[in-house]
Amino acid sequence: MFDREEAARRAEAATSNVPNTCQKWTREIFGVASVGDLDGDGAADAEDGWKSEPIRHRHFDRNPPRGVPVSYLGGSADNGHRAVSLGNGMIRSTDAGGRGRVATVPLDWPERAWGLTYAGWSETCDGVLVPLPPKPERKPEPKRRPRRIGNMIRVGRKAFANAKGHPVRRGKIRTALKSLLSIKKR
Repeated sequence: MFDREEAARRAEAATSNVPNTCQKWTREIFGVASVGDLDGDGAADAEDGWKSEPIRHRHFDRNPPRGVPVSYLGGSADNGHRAVSLGNGMIRSTDAGGRGRVATVPLDWPERAWGLTYAGWSETCDGVLVPLPPKPERKPEPKRRPRRIGNMIRVGRKAFANAKGHPVRRGKIRTALKSLLSIKKR
């Protein structure tokens, strides 16, 4: 099973498909096995995939996140259609670039081009949860070389001496020196 980001990248990299095999292609993108012919119509098709999903977001949710399967119902053989969401209202779909060619099209393209009905999107593919991508590891902060308090006090005293005639500046430097001296005593 591939996570959502990896599945989206795999779909974006795909350029061709065996015609009329959207369910098989989608399962391969996610790396899951077929659920088989759930509705008994003689084909393990996209409608079977949609019916197998325990976590479905229905047709009124037209904002599927990147890397999840989207489903459509209907078609001449009533097999439906499946594709992969790329987010931002776009999908990667088999046969969308012509017979046997994968293309990126808007979410509503299968409805307009093929007369299908958008069913929704799922967080699972053929019943298997599509995981979120792992969070990027945080890089450790670069270690700073600790300054020696004594050096800082020496620099502060020099700055204090050079600030003659600037009472405000001398006051700020004096406050900083007091803080450094108190740290040094600890």
